Amino acid sequence: MTMQANWHVAYVHARSEKKVAERLAKLQIIHFLPLIKTVRQWSDRKKTVSIPLFNGYIFVFGTTETLTRIRMIAGVVNYIYTDGKPAVIAEKEISMIRQFVESGIPLVSADDTFSAGEKVRITGGPLQNTIGELVDVRNEKQFIVRIEFIQQVMMLKTPAGFLEKV
Repeated sequence: MTMQANWHVAYVHARSEKKVAERLAKLQIIHFLPLIKTVRQWSDRKKTVSIPLFNGYIFVFGTTETLTRIRMIAGVVNYIYTDGKPAVIAEKEISMIRQFVESGIPLVSADDTFSAGEKVRITGGPLQNTIGELVDVRNEKQFIVRIEFIQQVMMLKTPAGFLEKV
């Protein structure tokens, strides 16, 4: 019986995402830890650091057998489950997250033709054809991409010219 490999979401200990990713790499297990760059302020300096897009989560690719091995890695707590089985994340969603991280889009919207709560589609840039929900935060329009299985939200600022109502 052949088992099919899929993407899954592993829940890891707080602030251990990078260490778990290193351990997975050493074991040559396919994984994806989406990191974003942010500027952190200390009393004497500012520094650009990479932080996980989703705190406490890392994506892993494998069969049921691989998931058992991954579960034994220090720092891995469990998986996100659906119907009693580790939830499967579609390759399309992993690709969308990769595009988001690689794009680095922090562009401010300047158009007021959209309302909070509306479903919109991105019509330009690396996230073209991605559908999400528009929200209003501090008087700026921000595009939100929801990842249902892990109950987390990706948020990015994008020009209104890159959006259309769905």
